[in-house]
Amino acid sequence: MARKAATYKDLLRLAEEYGVSENALFISAAKQYELQRKVISMIEETISNGDPLVTKVNVKNGENLEAHPLIKELPKHIDSANKTLKTMLDIIEGLGVKQTVGKKLSEFAGGQ
Repeated sequence: MARKAATYKDLLRLAEEYGVSENALFISAAKQYELQRKVISMIEETISNGDPLVTKVNVKNGENLEAHPLIKELPKHIDSANKTLKTMLDIIEGLGVKQTVGKKLSEFAGGQ
């Protein structure tokens, strides 16, 4: 989890370096990512502090023991957060210009 936070911090730093930190699209994506991280943290905390199994009551069969529903939800939220990080990087690459030398990020990566 520490690496994910560092990646996010790196993107915020890059956004500032490339002049998009005040861009409405970037701000919206950053807020969305922060919300997604909070949800992921809450899910992880719930799973780790509780029982990974829950009892589901079924009219026909009575009670059944099943995996906690949040276990299935966690990968979906992580995938969504990763896509939001990718969107943030795309905004930096597409709209950003390095403030110190005036070059696009893609030019540093070898693209034209």
